[in-house]
Amino acid sequence: MKATIALATILFTASVQAQDWGKFSGPLNVELLNEKNHVRLLMDFTYKGPGPEELFWLAPKDTITDGASIPRIAWSVIGAPFEGQYRKAAIIHDVACVEQTRSWQATHRAFYTAMRAAGVGESQAKIMYAAVYHFGPRWAEPKSILLPRTEAALIVPKLEKLKAELPIGMEAVLANDGRPVSRTISKGLLKREKVEEVIGAVFEVRVVQPPSSEAEFERMKALIQKKDLTLAEIEGLQATETSGTK
Repeated sequence: MKATIALATILFTASVQAQDWGKFSGPLNVELLNEKNHVRLLMDFTYKGPGPEELFWLAPKDTITDGASIPRIAWSVIGAPFEGQYRKAAIIHDVACVEQTRSWQATHRAFYTAMRAAGVGESQAKIMYAAVYHFGPRWAEPKSILLPRTEAALIVPKLEKLKAELPIGMEAVLANDGRPVSRTISKGLLKREKVEEVIGAVFEVRVVQPPSSEAEFERMKALIQKKDLTLAEIEGLQATETSGTK
């Protein structure tokens, strides 16, 4: 009997530890403003994420926020960003998306764990995570790539090759055309050829802000509900439709 009780205690403790979703600083005190969905924080509000990182997220006093970081196509799931158990996580997420002190991936993941910490069920939290991960804000410092002296005719093919190698959610553009120069090269005995080249051309790799597609969100929502996808599987979902965005 004692052994059974001890085993049950161990299992219960393990279960509690497995459900570590982080912790909010306390009650959320806000003032509803006249503008639709706008609230003002009356005191600092914080969220400490789960271990081992235990990332600290702060929504400072007097912050005015409107839930804009939650894609509107997902409002059908929760009614509005600040309704019910989603409110605390939505405010933390809103502020983090404005400040952009951490990556968009880490910020959206914190939205998921904050929802779970606030009592949102696993399935609903995963659906909302899919919404912000695939259709929510993204950011990153653009990466510049300075090309060496290059034949002018090769600039576009090199750019297209770079685009093809980038992961989904990234794009490459020609940010600087560079300076055109000409030189003559030898092509054999008594034969010379003029070559047009470019010096200082710059490619820029940027994060792409994904379009909001209600049809894609509903497709992902159905997959999550049917297959109980993991967070990694949700992140790996591919958008198959970008037309008719809303």
